[in-house]
Amino acid sequence: MTQDKSGSQDRAETRAAKAAERADTAGQAWEEVRVRETTRDDQIVRLKAERLARDADGAVAKDGAKPKKLKPARD
Repeated sequence: MTQDKSGSQDRAETRAAKAAERADTAGQAWEEVRVRETTRDDQIVRLKAERLARDADGAVAKDGAKPKKLKPARD
């Protein structure tokens, strides 16, 4: 009987250790995902700023620094 108790305790400890290892692995994986998302978002912001600056420079050079006047909206 004592071996049964010891065996079940060993299995419980093994299950707990595996669960803790899986939790650690999952935490690391989610951290990697967050880092990649942050990197991607930062790159999107940087590229958008560069595109807007390039478009603004092109518009100034093309129009002689005069913004286009928009037609009034029809009612």
